[in-house]
Amino acid sequence: MNGIRRIYRIFLLALWSGFFFPAVTLSCVFRTKWSAVRCAAKWTQLWAAGSAFIIGMKIRVAGDPGNAAGKLVVSSHTGPLDVLAEGALFPVRFAPQAEMRHWPLFGALTALSRPVWVDRGRRTLSGETAREIAETLQHGLAMLVYPEGTSSDGRHGLLPFKSTAFESALRTGTSLLPVLIFHRALGKTAFNPAWYGNTAFLSLAWRILGLKGIYSCVYIMPELSPAPGETRKELAERTHRVMSGYCEKCLADFTAGETCGA
Repeated sequence: MNGIRRIYRIFLLALWSGFFFPAVTLSCVFRTKWSAVRCAAKWTQLWAAGSAFIIGMKIRVAGDPGNAAGKLVVSSHTGPLDVLAEGALFPVRFAPQAEMRHWPLFGALTALSRPVWVDRGRRTLSGETAREIAETLQHGLAMLVYPEGTSSDGRHGLLPFKSTAFESALRTGTSLLPVLIFHRALGKTAFNPAWYGNTAFLSLAWRILGLKGIYSCVYIMPELSPAPGETRKELAERTHRVMSGYCEKCLADFTAGETCGA
């Protein structure tokens, strides 16, 4: 049964992504930069929602996803399922790692969304990244960042935050929208669909495609605003403290059922 499910989902994902390439290209390519970025965000939201449906994701949300426009969405990170769940909820611009450009298929799909590429190995580019994120916010678009810098199992709290993206909020006076996200496999399995440790991506994707489904819960917390005189490091640490304070309660709620705080 799992093998049939995998083949069926791979076929549908290929068809859906094959539609996405020409649709985004024809709709967005001849626009001005920010019109194209806004257009790509809407198409990416549609693609993420469709892809999540195909692989059997049941997305629940606590809070108002419509409150994300023009804000820096600061999220915990457990792997590629976050992108589908949050991409389906928010019309956002992403900030993926630069090495994803070279991934077969995924790199090309990611590039179509007009992301802000983040090269974590080159400190000289951090200022350019912050400026691009700031411009995104100034144009009223939601910007999604994963300040932990890598993914975790989602069960043992947050990793320390990197502060680069928070500079953009200080420059623009933009509010932050903290988000916690959790996933678990449906059915009689203890498999955690997070991407962490030494797990190979293709191995994880193969297992996910064979699952009965995935329950994903997105907790949207009250927005935060930069304080006068606050540095980006201080803002990052304050945001981390606030999110960590919610983390244990949200994880307990998530573990208890499929209501996501409702």
